[in-house]
Amino acid sequence: MVASAAVARVLYALIQGSNPDAADRNIAAAYFAETGAPVDFRSFQRFTDALIASLPQQRQLLALVPEWRAVFSAATLSSDKAEAFIRQYLAALDHSLFVKLPLFVGKSVGRDHHPVNFGGFGDTRVDSWLLVFTLAGRGVFRAGLRDCELTPETVVLVEPGTLTDFSGSGQSGWNFYWVVFHCADSWRPYLQWPQAGPGVRQLSLDEETAAALGLTLGQLYNNYIDSSRLKAELDHNLLEQLLLRCANCLPSDTNRLDPRIRAARAYIDEHYASDITLADVAAASNLSPSRLCGLFKRETGSSVMAYRNELRLVQAAQLLLHSNLRIAAIGARVGYPEQAFFSRIFRRHLGMSPRQYRAHFSSGEQRASQASLPALPDTGSDGQSRTIGQSVAIPSIMRH
Repeated sequence: MVASAAVARVLYALIQGSNPDAADRNIAAAYFAETGAPVDFRSFQRFTDALIASLPQQRQLLALVPEWRAVFSAATLSSDKAEAFIRQYLAALDHSLFVKLPLFVGKSVGRDHHPVNFGGFGDTRVDSWLLVFTLAGRGVFRAGLRDCELTPETVVLVEPGTLTDFSGSGQSGWNFYWVVFHCADSWRPYLQWPQAGPGVRQLSLDEETAAALGLTLGQLYNNYIDSSRLKAELDHNLLEQLLLRCANCLPSDTNRLDPRIRAARAYIDEHYASDITLADVAAASNLSPSRLCGLFKRETGSSVMAYRNELRLVQAAQLLLHSNLRIAAIGARVGYPEQAFFSRIFRRHLGMSPRQYRAHFSSGEQRASQASLPALPDTGSDGQSRTIGQSVAIPSIMRH
């Protein structure tokens, strides 16, 4: 177990402008890995570099320096105060920072005592994609409102802004690479993978292709912290190789849905917030309602109305994070004019109320503009009960 006091001192020094050495970065990376966040030295180093470069804009983090100065000036630091500081640090941190990087690469090696546990919501204002490739074991992944099993025979691609949650993965032996990247225009044709649900695409791999992808990812991972003159060019080349290898194994009928189901999905995509019925969607796709139900389920893995509801809730989650609209207004905008019903169905599918979701996952920048939201209790540096703008679990340090 990594001592929280040591980690708190590393993080405090960081927001003071100090650049932690390799040993200190490893301490912090190991601490967060023990919570289930899929961080290692490489990914933590790059995130730390980006954070240091952005410190002038990290106003909420900088505000912690004078608040906690007396505590960190003392000779000893109790674990209670260290953990309170870490909570406030994570609450103030702009979690969208890493999706703003052109490339962010990491590797998670499952251990017996802590399964992978991270999740979050991407920012549609940043064209940032997430690729997950399993090396060994099995993981559970939720994209939107759908659960997917991740194995060495599959690779997953998550579109910008998609709700992602790996926290259901209780399999501690799950080993995987993850890559967050900005998509070059020339790469877009390579990303036309089969849809596994709104915002998520998935490929099935044969043994030879999986081995080739693992090799390319290993090279990209090892090059990621290189400081050579042509590092950026090598990163770009290896990432392009990775996407080309994936595109090369696309099935010939990729994204070739039955045209009637494509018409049905297009109609739902456009009208999901309206009070549409199964008959409306059937008419738009030139199918009878009964025929539409069977064909839609077979082609998409979801029922017609479940697909509509998924779009509604995913859009609601986006609005909760990236707008200042009131909860009732968000519900009405996505098709739930009664706030009580909206809150009930949101909680049923996402495990918390809209208000709790907004408080838990909003970025520091967004929280600053939501001063009217109820604050959550926490313990400050003086040990007294106080309020902060958000409560963030440590595992949520990694978000897409």
